[in-house]
Amino acid sequence: MADRVFCIDFGSAYTKVALRRDPTADSELLSWPNIDFCVPSTIAVDRRGTKAKLAFGDEAADQQSGGGIDVHRNWKRSVFLAPAAARPTQSPLEALLQSDDLLALATRYGVPHGQIGYLQQMVGSAKALIAGPGGRIVSAESQQQTIATALAAHFFHWLRQRTMEACAKLPTTGLKFEDIPVRVAVPAFARGGDDPHPGRKLVLDALDKAGWPLHPDQPAVAEPYSNAIGVLTKGANVLGRNGRLNFSDMFSKGPLITVLKDAAHYPSYRALVIDVGAFTTDFTALTFKPTGEPVLTPDSGFELLEKSVPFGVSDLDEEMRLTLKVSEWPVKPTWTDWAKVQQSVYSEGKGYRAPGLGKVVGGPADSEAVQACLRTFTQRIVDEATAFCEPLEPAFTQELILTGGGSNIPVVREALQTAAKAGGNTFVKTHAPDLKRVKGVPVDKLDEHFARGGSALGGASIYFEKGYY
Repeated sequence: MADRVFCIDFGSAYTKVALRRDPTADSELLSWPNIDFCVPSTIAVDRRGTKAKLAFGDEAADQQSGGGIDVHRNWKRSVFLAPAAARPTQSPLEALLQSDDLLALATRYGVPHGQIGYLQQMVGSAKALIAGPGGRIVSAESQQQTIATALAAHFFHWLRQRTMEACAKLPTTGLKFEDIPVRVAVPAFARGGDDPHPGRKLVLDALDKAGWPLHPDQPAVAEPYSNAIGVLTKGANVLGRNGRLNFSDMFSKGPLITVLKDAAHYPSYRALVIDVGAFTTDFTALTFKPTGEPVLTPDSGFELLEKSVPFGVSDLDEEMRLTLKVSEWPVKPTWTDWAKVQQSVYSEGKGYRAPGLGKVVGGPADSEAVQACLRTFTQRIVDEATAFCEPLEPAFTQELILTGGGSNIPVVREALQTAAKAGGNTFVKTHAPDLKRVKGVPVDKLDEHFARGGSALGGASIYFEKGYY
C-alpha cells in the first residue's frame, strides 16, 4: 500500500506522468513548459563527437536521423516484442533448402543433388559465422530490443529529473517527492501473472535502474484497466470516515451509482472502454452485477475483461507517409510538423502545405488515397472491436468510453461507436473527444486530460491500493 504514488503511462508517441500526493487528493497530471502534460517519448543520440550525447522529449522530437544523429521513435514497440521462443527458429530460406520441393525442382531442371547439398552447407556456414563463437544467432528483433532496453533506462532517468523539477513547483510543502513510489501502465498482454511478459520486466528493471522507487505491491497495471478507472472516477480519490475507500463517491459522476442504489431496476452495469493509441489499441469491459451486498472491494465487484492489440496510430502514420510520398518532400516533417499533418489530414479532412514542396498534400488531389488509408486502418480497428464486443452479454446499463489519440479522428470515432453495438449492446452515455449531442443520448465531451491522460490518472488512483479496502 502507498499513501501517495506516481503513475507513468509510458506511451509509444507520448508519455504522461500523474501524481496522487495524498490518499484523498485528486490524481493530477504533471505538466512541463511548452508541452503541457504529454511528453514526446523520443530519444536522439548524437554520435558526432568523441562521446555520444542524448536528448529527450521535445528537444529530441524535432531532430532528424542522419549525419551522425540517430532518432528513436516508437521504441516502445521493441521493448514489448513477442518473446523469442514464440518465433520460429528456422528461417523460410532454411526451410526451403531442406524441403523435398527444392529437390524436386532440382531434378526437374537437371541440377545435381550434390550441388543442393553444397548450397545447404554454404548457408549453414554463413549462419554459424553470423552467430559467432557461441553459436547463437542474434535476430534483428533481439538487437532492437537490446537497444530499446538501454534507451528505456536513460529515458526514465531523464523523466525522473523532469518530474522532480515539476514537483518542486507544486504548491505543496513537506513532501519528499523523491521517495514517492511509482507505478507504470503497460499493455494488457504484458500485465503480471503466472507467465508475465518479458517487456513488463524490462520496463520495471529500467525504472529501478533509473532511480524510481517501485510500488511495493503493484508496480505495474494494465493500460486498459487504469484508463477505465481514470475516466470513470475523473481522477477523484475518496475515503470514508473509517479510512476505507469510498467506492460510491469515487464513481459518483456516472450511471454506475444508479445501479448501486437501485439494483432491482438496474440489475447490471458495464463500462466499455476503447483506447486507440500509437502502439496499441486497448479494450476494456468492466462489468458490475449487484448482489444486494455492500460493495467493499471494487475488484470483487467488477468483472474485468481486457485486451491490447499491437496496432495503432503509428501504423496509420507509416501508411500515410507512403501515400503522401513524404520521402520525396524537400524538407522532411519534424515532430511538430507531423502533428499538424495528423490534425489537418486525419481529423479535419483538410490538406497540409508541406514546407519546401510548394503544394498542399492530403487535400482534394489526394483525397481518394488518403481516404483509402483511413478506411483500411479503421476497418482493422473495427474488426478488433467487433471481435471483443460480440461475445459480451449485454448489460442493462452501459457506458461507452473512447480515448487515445486515434479517437480524435472522426471516421475512427464514428466507426467505433457503431462497432461497439455488436452483440446487441446499447449505451446510456458515451464519452469521447469532440462529441456532438445526439437526441436522447447523453454525451461527455472528454478533454485532452482524460482522452490522452486517463491511464496515468487511473494508475495513480487509490482504487489500486488494496490496503484501503
